Amino acid sequence: MATVILLRACLRGPKNLLLQMRPLPKNANTEILSKQFTATPALATIEYFRARRGPFTPEEKRGKGHLMMASTHWKVERIVAIAMTGIMPACLFIQGSTMDHLLTTFVYLHGFWGIDGVLKDYLVKFVPWIGKVWYVLAIIGFAGLVNFNYNDVGITKAIQMLWSL
Repeated sequence: MATVILLRACLRGPKNLLLQMRPLPKNANTEILSKQFTATPALATIEYFRARRGPFTPEEKRGKGHLMMASTHWKVERIVAIAMTGIMPACLFIQGSTMDHLLTTFVYLHGFWGIDGVLKDYLVKFVPWIGKVWYVLAIIGFAGLVNFNYNDVGITKAIQMLWSL
């Protein structure tokens, strides 16, 4: 609340503290102002981590090696998240290997995309190989859950057994 009050106070009137526009001096050389800025290696490192505003080309939006557009991927993530709201209660009433695999796949995909997004947003610039490690761990984890569904009681029955404790 105090932050909002402070920001409103700073944004009022011609003496705006946050956004002060100053006209260029009459003797300013526009040729110098339009030259491209070249940074030292230390400043170039800072620029690498600074967020960039668009417009981006479609190739930049997809990135290297992506098979799906970002908007399509976002839609698929939303479909999986919404479908889970129906699958989870249905698993309580309809039990079997189909529901076990459906629940396992959807919950695992949802968690995988969430953690993958966090790793790509925050960690991949500092630890470039973390994506490969995450994929290996995710494949091993999913294989373990599928194995549990095939060779044991299944995930829905295991959850019921856990709840009965």
